Amino acid sequence: TLLSTFMVGCSKKEDTTSKDDKEKQYSVSMISDVAGINDHSFNQSAWEGLQRAEKDLNVKVKYLESKQDADYTTNVETLVDEGTDLIIGVGAKLAPIIEQAAKDYPDQKFIIVDATYEDIPKNVETIIFNAEQSAFLVGLIAGKMTKTNNVGFIGGMDISPINAYKYGYMAGVKTANNNCTLQTQYANSFSDQAKGKAIA
Repeated sequence: TLLSTFMVGCSKKEDTTSKDDKEKQYSVSMISDVAGINDHSFNQSAWEGLQRAEKDLNVKVKYLESKQDADYTTNVETLVDEGTDLIIGVGAKLAPIIEQAAKDYPDQKFIIVDATYEDIPKNVETIIFNAEQSAFLVGLIAGKMTKTNNVGFIGGMDISPINAYKYGYMAGVKTANNNCTLQTQYANSFSDQAKGKAIA
């Protein structure tokens, strides 16, 4: 719904467009964070959502993967140069890049997923999820299932979107089992599966 609403903003405000303009196929591109497009998490679900939009709406979609943080700016500039109608940055790590790009390219439309700004630029839409709610349910299950009264939380990085999950999880655990101990560690990575396994 947000995508279709925002795409309306890419068209002219007055209904003076020709039939060809109304049938224009808009281009929507996403930039993944370093976890990549096959992360079994929000990069992958964002891409799957765009593929569905391509089928259901008159849009052409693509993605650019970011292998390292330095790729974010390059990927934004590439998509701007290609004339992409809407650029979606997936993940809070892209937030400062999208904010700067919105200033540098005031006519370009952007969406940032999993982040927002104190002063949201006019050409940016922000998407924030109530992640703590689903995490609460997982914590509730963990608190009821534990046989040791000792459960853990492994976060990718110590940043606010991840901590929203953590605090929701903690609340769920404590609601289910107030005697439960909760251990927390961060992998400082969203892609190092071996480190996550070692922490677990």
